[in-house]
Amino acid sequence: MILLKCANRSQQQLARLRPNWRVWGRSCSSSGSPAEHRLEYPGWSVLEERKIAEFDISATLLEHSKTRAKYLHMGCQDDNNAFSVNFRTTPMDSTGVAHILEHTTLCGSQKFPVRDPFMKMLNRSLSTFMNAMTGPDYTLYPFSTCNEQDYYNLMSVYLDSVFKPLLREQDFLQEGWRLEHDEIEDTQSPFVIKGVVFNEMKGAYANAQSLFGQQLLNNLYPSHTYSNSSGGFPLAIPQLTWENLKKFHAEHYHPSNARFLSYGNLPLEDHLAKIDQEYLSKFEFLELDTSVPKESRWSQSRRVDVTCAPDPMNPDPSKQSTVAVSYLMADVTDINHSFALQVACELLTGGPGSPFYKSLIEPGFGSNFSPVSGYEDHTKETNFTIGLQNINQKDTEKILQVIDDTIDKVIEEGFDKDKIEAVLHSYELSLKHKSANFGVNIIMSMTPFWNHAQNPLNFLEVNQTVTWFKEQLANDPSFLQDLMKKYLKDNQHKLVQTMNPVENYSEVEQEQFDELEKNLRENLTEDDKSVIHAKCLELQKMQDDKEDASCLPTLKVADISSEYLGTVLEQTLISNTPVQVAAQPTNEVSYFRALVDTSTLPPDLKPYLPIFTSVLTKMGAAQLNYADLDTAVELKTGGLAASCHVQEDQDNLNKYVESILLSSHCLDRNIDGMFDLWADIFSDVHWKDTNRLSQLLKMSATSTLNGIASSGHRYAMTSAASSLNPASQLTETFSGMSHVQLLSKLSQGDVSDVVKKLKMIAALVLNKNRMKCALNTSNTNGLVKGTEGFLNKIGGEYQNFSWGVKFDPEFSSKTDDLFKPYSTQQHYVTPFPINYTSLAIPTVNYTHPDYAPLRVLAALLSSKYLHPEIREKGGAYGGGAMAGGGTFTYYSYRDPKNLETFTVYRKSGEWALNNNYDQKDVDEAILRVFQSLDAPITPGYKGLRYFLSGITDEVFASHRVSIKDVKVQDLKVVADKYLLDPAVSGKAMIGGLQQGLEDLGWKVYNQ
Repeated sequence: MILLKCANRSQQQLARLRPNWRVWGRSCSSSGSPAEHRLEYPGWSVLEERKIAEFDISATLLEHSKTRAKYLHMGCQDDNNAFSVNFRTTPMDSTGVAHILEHTTLCGSQKFPVRDPFMKMLNRSLSTFMNAMTGPDYTLYPFSTCNEQDYYNLMSVYLDSVFKPLLREQDFLQEGWRLEHDEIEDTQSPFVIKGVVFNEMKGAYANAQSLFGQQLLNNLYPSHTYSNSSGGFPLAIPQLTWENLKKFHAEHYHPSNARFLSYGNLPLEDHLAKIDQEYLSKFEFLELDTSVPKESRWSQSRRVDVTCAPDPMNPDPSKQSTVAVSYLMADVTDINHSFALQVACELLTGGPGSPFYKSLIEPGFGSNFSPVSGYEDHTKETNFTIGLQNINQKDTEKILQVIDDTIDKVIEEGFDKDKIEAVLHSYELSLKHKSANFGVNIIMSMTPFWNHAQNPLNFLEVNQTVTWFKEQLANDPSFLQDLMKKYLKDNQHKLVQTMNPVENYSEVEQEQFDELEKNLRENLTEDDKSVIHAKCLELQKMQDDKEDASCLPTLKVADISSEYLGTVLEQTLISNTPVQVAAQPTNEVSYFRALVDTSTLPPDLKPYLPIFTSVLTKMGAAQLNYADLDTAVELKTGGLAASCHVQEDQDNLNKYVESILLSSHCLDRNIDGMFDLWADIFSDVHWKDTNRLSQLLKMSATSTLNGIASSGHRYAMTSAASSLNPASQLTETFSGMSHVQLLSKLSQGDVSDVVKKLKMIAALVLNKNRMKCALNTSNTNGLVKGTEGFLNKIGGEYQNFSWGVKFDPEFSSKTDDLFKPYSTQQHYVTPFPINYTSLAIPTVNYTHPDYAPLRVLAALLSSKYLHPEIREKGGAYGGGAMAGGGTFTYYSYRDPKNLETFTVYRKSGEWALNNNYDQKDVDEAILRVFQSLDAPITPGYKGLRYFLSGITDEVFASHRVSIKDVKVQDLKVVADKYLLDPAVSGKAMIGGLQQGLEDLGWKVYNQ
């Protein structure tokens, strides 16, 4: 997996201040007091021990005596234990060597010489997280699990993979790149380039904004490793040789270049003994220089103009350009100043009250900030970028002048004190609001910092950094303005980068790929061709062979408890409205959710519900304009959110619930303030502000279109399932390609009609007529009292909302005898050189006896059949199957093939009926299902399964037992019943135009 910027950072800056994404520490000059009685660990030296009060962590920093590998342990009471081994990886070309190495290390090792042990461990583990990632100058291998034996099983596989990988040539050919006959059995067919990473990066950089971001990084840091793509540019990947891959491993994957991190309640001494005895003790210290030098500062700013293909999905053809200004900033290890710059950059771009929003978005120069916008701290020296996408090329110079003028204005006027307090409040709240996988998140957050810093403990000392920041502001009111002057106005290391469409861009790019393949082919002798073909056949044989994976460690189904401890919930009425109360240790944070039934809305309004929910809390309300409301929300809450919620009935797929989900959380002291804001929204949204609505529609359309390249498989799955049951059909309306098309259309037109529809929706749903609420808190009295005050303020009188998700017939979205499943074949044409495909087949409801074996069958097919066929042989980045919501849905992700993949799907039923697996394989699939079934749930989210789906703890406990009891014959029964020759199915494909599909009965949508 390559780490790419794929979301609008200007809209996510706040999240970067939260510990589940970014945890800030104090300056490197601080040091902890040595412990009075340090434990001794054979083979290791304790460098420092420190208590981190913010997270209730006892941190221990160690160094391996022999290899000088560094180790950070974060001991705490969390039983979701996490581990990672990290390496600084500094490629000096764009062949993707670091990325391809990340893939191939996980393709077999000395102790576990099986093909792809990483994927096989997904089925032999109860991990709560497993992955590997390549960043600009680091590679990390993190995992987490709540099971102690599982923890050491995974540690063994990960450590053997990175320190003793086989790095076979076949693995390089499969994961990296290879020449292969287009039809492998036909030696007269031309040689073409294939490979998982090659196709992955073609897909990644098919998104113009992703490519723009990579080029921006390369151009801002031109002198060393950041001038290259660590993921690999597709045209450069074929320059990588197997020998150079092995050389890069020897130079970077040595313990002397390693950093280990662990988190949780398992004993440190066991970790250290295992790592030392089994691996590190077998290595000697190696003097390696993988350091990244500071970039030489420019004496004057630079400008680079790049090109892209015209985007046929862009709703405004006259606005297809992008411009960005990027500034090199502080060393990432200077924690204090990096934090201050983070806050300042959030103030510059975060929210509708920010200076750059007012100067760039409000006047309509562009539809949204470009995804590269914001503060970036994943490199040795940080940077800040302000970018605007979907602009008219003619406005470029004017926009650049506006950026300079905005910076001057900020330096002169400073920032609003309430906005500063709002950012700091969000940070305070985030310290108490922890994610379910906090360990992995904190490891990933601190990786870029420790990649260059000597002492990672400083990163965790959060409060001292905030205290320092507040002292700077108190002592010098112009502190932030001075930072802006130094790092923005007076900074000569400034890059202006533009991107403009060129009509023949795609044709030229394809010519480059054709030329590359031609050059690789033309000097081949007949002997060369024979050798290449033989290697490809050998690779195919390896992929086809059923191998013995008994060397891999595994948990057993018997290790899973059949007992299930549910959540104690109180069902009560407040203001005659049903309220669910979960008294939980939420650490002084209170959580509020509400479902508002939308089943009685007129059909013509329902397509506008996702637009309604996306703008509801952003328009301004009561006495607050939209900018003031944004600030008030930040000052009092962790955000006010609204979304569409569709839930099929657990007993009958012809019944479903449709509703709006409202959610928010706040510090206990701000409960009344949070509900005051909700009351304002329910009473008086500023629908008359058509300029604001138009801005929000453009921003939403832009971010949605940007996301298709990274989430295309989900859109394909939603589309494929849409004709199979009423809940899936409505889900597609709310979040599928039809919603994308509507949003794109509305973003360019007059919004008067949209306003009318949104006001009609508001009049029907912003009341308590059909509402139910859920509260999670340790301050039950306070939150109940606040909820009561809110419900008393808003209009309406409760009529109906059944806890069992079965409405009375008069009010329900009951569609018995109305909805008839039908087959569809839909192709959505996008400017991507790869495809996202999906096939959906109708199945059964949650409580049906076949539901459990179908879930297990999906897990089994994903690992044993679809992964080998779609990824290993087909070259797609991923593929699999999911069972749920009344459908069995296949998918492929960044797939170089199109209709061939549907043949793979079709053959899966036959494969499942033959003797291709045994009970051990089924048990592995059961373990994979239990990874999600038994995933940790934080106190703030307990009880939500029942609230959102009506599935009680008793029904869920029964489902767990049903999953555990699945046998081989159960899978064959459901495969025969549902997968073989289904009478009805849905197919969807998103990608480049495929000629002739309409002749085959497909409906083609040109975006």
